[in-house]
Amino acid sequence: MDPKDLHVLGDQLLHIEETKFRQIVGLLEQMNEHPDVQRTMAAIRPRLAELRVHRRPTLKRLFCEPFEDLFLPFSRTAPTPLNTLERALMNRLWPLVEAQIGRERLKGFSPALKDGPQRDAAADAFWTEAAATVQAIAGQSSDAGRFDDALELRMNPSRVQAVADIALILSIAPEIRALKKVLAPKPVPKLHPDHLEDIQEIGRRITRGRPEALRPFVQIAASRMADPSHLLGALWTMDLGQKSADRADLFLQLSGTVVTQIEERSRTLKAAPQGSADRLAVADLAVDLMASLEATRAAMEQSRNKDFDKRLKEVRSSVHEMVRSQVLDGADAGIVGAIGALDGGAGDRDQLVQAENQARALRKCGVIADTLGLRGELKAVTQKATSSLVDAAQQALGGGPAANSRSGYSAIRMIELIAGPAEANKVMDEILRDGKR
Repeated sequence: MDPKDLHVLGDQLLHIEETKFRQIVGLLEQMNEHPDVQRTMAAIRPRLAELRVHRRPTLKRLFCEPFEDLFLPFSRTAPTPLNTLERALMNRLWPLVEAQIGRERLKGFSPALKDGPQRDAAADAFWTEAAATVQAIAGQSSDAGRFDDALELRMNPSRVQAVADIALILSIAPEIRALKKVLAPKPVPKLHPDHLEDIQEIGRRITRGRPEALRPFVQIAASRMADPSHLLGALWTMDLGQKSADRADLFLQLSGTVVTQIEERSRTLKAAPQGSADRLAVADLAVDLMASLEATRAAMEQSRNKDFDKRLKEVRSSVHEMVRSQVLDGADAGIVGAIGALDGGAGDRDQLVQAENQARALRKCGVIADTLGLRGELKAVTQKATSSLVDAAQQALGGGPAANSRSGYSAIRMIELIAGPAEANKVMDEILRDGKR
C-alpha cells in the first residue's frame, strides 16, 4: 500500500467489514512513521477503540501508558476523566522526547516491548528517562500565552500544566502500573475494602517519595471508576500519608473538578429543545447525575464548602428541569399515541421503539423522583398513561369491533415497562376473565 493512496480510502475505513479493517490496520502499522499513515490512524482511532484492535507495542505507546487513562474517551458512554490530556499535545511532545533521548539510547529499552523477565525493569528505566526529559521540556515551555515553536502549539495555562503533569506521572509510572492492576477491569463500578487498602498503600509510597504527584495519581485512580465521585467520597477518610492540611487541600482541588464535571454533564441535554432528546437517554443521564450529586454532596459535608454546596444545588435544579421538560412532559401522549397508530405500516416499529423508551424512562426516573421533588408529577403522568393503556388493551383484546391483537399486546407491554410485570399480569388476567363470560 502506498501512503499517498490513503486519502482515497477516506471515511471508508470507518465502515468497511471488520476483518478487512483489521488487516488494513496491520498494514498501516508497518508504515507507522509516515505522516499520512499517522493522520489516517488518528482518524480511525474511534473504531480501533470500539473493536479493541490489538496494537503492535511501540515506545510511543509505552510512553503514554502511565497517563493514557486521562485521554478523553472516544465512547460517549465512557466516564470522562476528572482531568483530561490532549492527544494533540502528546503527539507533539513525543517526537521531542524521542529526539532528545536519541534513537540509539531508545533501542536499549526494546526489552520493555516484549514479554519476559526484563520487561518491567526496562519499562521503569524508560519511564525514568522520559520523565526527566519531559521535565526539561516543561521548564522550557512554562510561559503561558506564547507559541511554542518546538511543540508547534500555543501554550495556554492548561497545556503548561499538562506537560508538567505528564512529567510527574511518568516519574511515578511503576506506582501507576500497580494502581491499574488494583482498579481493573476499567471502569470499576464500586470501591471495595481491598481496593481502598491497596490505593492507600500505593499512595503512601508516592507521598514518601514524590508528594506533588499525589494529585495526578488520585485523578488517574478516579478515571478508572465508573463514577469518579465514589473515590472522592472515600478520599476524606483515606490515609495517604499526608498531613491534615495537605489532605484537605487535595480534597478541595478534586472536589472542585468533580463539581465542574457534574455541571458540564448536566448541560449536555439541558440545552436540547423540548421533546427533541431521546427520553431514555435523558433519564439515564439524570439518574447518573443524581448518583454523582449525592456521592459528592456526602463527601462535601466533610469540607463545609458553601460555594460547592451552592453549585450542587444549581445542578440539582438543572436536573429537575431536564427531567420535567424532557421526560415527563408529553410522555403519556407519546406512549398511548404509538399504540393507537399501529396499523401495520413500515413506521410502526420505529414509533413503538420510541414509545418503549419513553415508558422505560418514566420507570427509571422513579428512583430519583423524590430527591428531585417530582414524585407527584411522575405519579400523575404514569397513572394517566397506564389508565389509557388499560383501556386500549381491553378494547383491542376484548373481541369487539376494535379488536387488534398487536395493539393489545403492545399496550400490555407498555404497562409492564411503566408499572411492572405484576400490574401487566393483573390487567391481562382481567381481560381474559372478561372474555370467558
